[in-house]
Amino acid sequence: MMNKNFEIVPYVSVGEIQFGMTIEQLKKVFGSVPEMEYYDPVMKVTKLTPKRYLLFLTDPTETNDMDKKIYSILKKIYFHENGFYNLSLDRHEHKVPTAVTQADLKLLEINGLKPNNFETFEHDNTLGRLLKLRENKKLTLDFVTAMFIKGVTGELPRARQTLMSYLYLKHLCKHDFVGKANCEICGLPKVKTEDKTHQLYTYYLGHSWNETPLNFLTELEEALTFEKPEITKSDRKKLDELVEFISNADDKETPGKLEKRIASEKILEQTDKYKRYGILQTLAECGILPNKFISPKYEKFSSIKELWEASKKLTTSHRSDIILPLGGWKGENGVNTERFNEIFNAKTHGE
Repeated sequence: MMNKNFEIVPYVSVGEIQFGMTIEQLKKVFGSVPEMEYYDPVMKVTKLTPKRYLLFLTDPTETNDMDKKIYSILKKIYFHENGFYNLSLDRHEHKVPTAVTQADLKLLEINGLKPNNFETFEHDNTLGRLLKLRENKKLTLDFVTAMFIKGVTGELPRARQTLMSYLYLKHLCKHDFVGKANCEICGLPKVKTEDKTHQLYTYYLGHSWNETPLNFLTELEEALTFEKPEITKSDRKKLDELVEFISNADDKETPGKLEKRIASEKILEQTDKYKRYGILQTLAECGILPNKFISPKYEKFSSIKELWEASKKLTTSHRSDIILPLGGWKGENGVNTERFNEIFNAKTHGE
């Protein structure tokens, strides 16, 4: 995939590669440069894709253009009318429409987003892989909060989910499967075959959820192939403005009314109702939007069974389609600014 401004090439070693390196700097490190159809000495490494490719750009703004292209292709494939259930393989698949070209499919494959990319997940193995991720030195609070901030600004909608996935993992412990189809402790399925690209698709659209934990493994594995976003003062200001806006809620304000108020004032760019709920749910799982029904995942891992029991205590004044912990917040609960400052450390995020 190449045009006058960027080119994607395969690579072998990543140990000494750094983002922002020019081709000439790579030459000094490796003694040679990748074979490229298009060459410009100012081209820089701006992305390492999941399938071990380098993206070289002369103009960094091309990154957003290419991401938009990827979103567009995924939407064509994962449009609901393209979906069908394969009875013989017991899985949900999607037809690739004729409007999607071979070049489009190659771009998806290079970025680790090949459609109908199935994997069978088993509880103990999936749990083990999730716990193993905690050993990854890149998976830090600093990394995931930087991702979230860029998601809140609307610059990187895909990045909104990573903090939520991290919070699920934070206090997760090894355990045996309990239940029938899904574990009553962690929510992971006993065994399930899923299209990993379809799992990621909702996150590329800008959604973030504290449900379907199986997807968190695929999400985190991909997120760890991304570079940490650079947070500017402007980025940080948008997050601060959101939290301050929430703090102005009247005592009786519900999550539903808060979402409508945010929408009316256009506080969150590139969001619809459910994307705004996702961002607010993440703040609730951090304990920034506190509730009296269940501990946020930042503090403690609550089992699915505990979540079910806590949900029964929600009063009729809370909307049933907004689950805990956000579903338990009201304006009178306010904003936990101490927790906000603890998680979104101003010294490392644009101030």
